[in-house]
Amino acid sequence: MTTYFDITTTMSWGGAQVGITRVEREIAKRAIKYSGNPVSHCFYHASTRSYYVLNREFAHSLLENGWWIDLDVAKNLPVSSFEQGKDFFPLSLGQHVPENGKLINLLNDLSLNLSLAEVLSYRDKNPLIPVNTPSGVVFFTVDKIVDGVLPLNDQAWIVNGGLDWEHKDIREIRRLKKKYNFKYVAILYDIIPLLFPHYVVPFYVDLLKRYFGELFWTADFGLCISSATRSDVERHLSDWRMPDLPLSDWQLGSDLPSSLEPTRLPKTLRGRPFLLYVSTIEPRKSHRTIVEAFERAVIDGRVSAEAACVFVGRVGWNSDNLIQEIQNNPSLQDRIILMSGISDSDLLELYKNARFVVFPSRYEGYGLSLVEAMALGKACISGDAGSLREVGRDAPLYIDPIDIPAWSSAISMAFSDDEMVASLSLASRTLYEPVTWDQSAAQFFDRLDRHIEASA
Repeated sequence: MTTYFDITTTMSWGGAQVGITRVEREIAKRAIKYSGNPVSHCFYHASTRSYYVLNREFAHSLLENGWWIDLDVAKNLPVSSFEQGKDFFPLSLGQHVPENGKLINLLNDLSLNLSLAEVLSYRDKNPLIPVNTPSGVVFFTVDKIVDGVLPLNDQAWIVNGGLDWEHKDIREIRRLKKKYNFKYVAILYDIIPLLFPHYVVPFYVDLLKRYFGELFWTADFGLCISSATRSDVERHLSDWRMPDLPLSDWQLGSDLPSSLEPTRLPKTLRGRPFLLYVSTIEPRKSHRTIVEAFERAVIDGRVSAEAACVFVGRVGWNSDNLIQEIQNNPSLQDRIILMSGISDSDLLELYKNARFVVFPSRYEGYGLSLVEAMALGKACISGDAGSLREVGRDAPLYIDPIDIPAWSSAISMAFSDDEMVASLSLASRTLYEPVTWDQSAAQFFDRLDRHIEASA
């Protein structure tokens, strides 16, 4: 048996590694170390309707260094075997793909032993793929990225995760699976689109319902990120009289990368007490609850003039009105600070210096930033929906995510009551047992290998 860990999302994701993208990357980085079966990394390309095995060295660089590829640009991929052993040209050309003429000239300058005709011939036979790296774009020939088309057969287990509804054609994968009899493993984060469609971008509701409908008929095994998600999936399959899908669950890691460069807080936060909420800004995450609760505390004089509220995360759907209110509310100007796209080093510095952390989400499949905060020993105040009590256990103070008076009271106390903060911090350190990404990956592949062995 061979396990192929699909990192299509990681391969094509150029943003900050948060949520689903962080989980896929962290587990995939450790696949070879912890899997009991041979492992290769792969990706799916919708235009060719094919899976490709990634070159091991390239996959390592991509996972460790944050490289990514625009798969819409990388269209020159083979649909069968191809010749190995070609060179590649490491051209750092900024963030834009140069015009063909400029590229030809650059190749000709670098290839002193090749004529222009030979360079042109080489280019035509070996299309170059632009790879985005932190230092700029580097061009690789196809064979330096992929080792070939994935050999689909009854010995292959493909593990899929990530934002698959954006990059995959699940119906086509199901057709391939029927033809070649390989096994398909789904990482299940939540089924919010099926349970709470009003918490999903309207454009995606029907798309995601169709995606899950196809996925549940395609998958041979599901690995859920919490027992809450597992229960939700089991209930949904039962309610809709769908075939049983073998399921297991495992814990996500909570450690930020250890090799982080030291950083400093932004000047606007130095010397100020602040609460921290790390999450995409969208209705399900209940940022409005914190805004209104914090505003009440400010207007009533229950927090000091220096107290601040920090939101870290990109602005998601249906949040423009909230952002406009924050930016134009005289009571909140310079009190609520919005940050996005920050590095792990900066995020760690914010966690360390926050007086306390809030997480008022109305539903979560896990709650990754909550466990990151608890792992760092921070005082946490959390909503109580979905998996949050499961992952937080007895460490946080739990409040109904829509109870604004209760949140306002808790926030006011946390800014002024040192004993309360110390007690919640102690609870995080003693009542929550941190799970590293190494431990998470070991759990993941233990569950997977056991299922593969039982299925043999």
